[in-house]
Amino acid sequence: MNMTKGLFRPLHAAGLLALSALALTLSTALPTQATGPAVRYLSGETGHKGSTAEAVSVSRVFCPPGSAVQSGGYSTTRWDRARDGTLRHTVLASHPVVDAHGRKGWYASAAHADVTAHVLCAASPDDD
Repeated sequence: MNMTKGLFRPLHAAGLLALSALALTLSTALPTQATGPAVRYLSGETGHKGSTAEAVSVSRVFCPPGSAVQSGGYSTTRWDRARDGTLRHTVLASHPVVDAHGRKGWYASAAHADVTAHVLCAASPDDD
């Protein structure tokens, strides 16, 4: 008897997308034993959904001076529901960013969800 048949059947596309995003974020942004003591994992302030119809949220986080971005990602919470009851949210962007002062970090934005940017920083050999 195949016990796994239908195991993932209750998960809809939004659920699978959310699980995939979480797995990708955790696998690429969380520090491990191999990263060493000079590595820092930081999270930005959570961006809350705007009041427009698009309900866009934005989050940024920056590495401390003397460190560089190694990886980054995002997490989303408080998703909106469509009229049919399904969860809906769209990640609009998740990428490295440099601000006007030269600080390096991570930027994330989403529609119909609150978003938090995460970054993994390591000591920079250039000491920028």
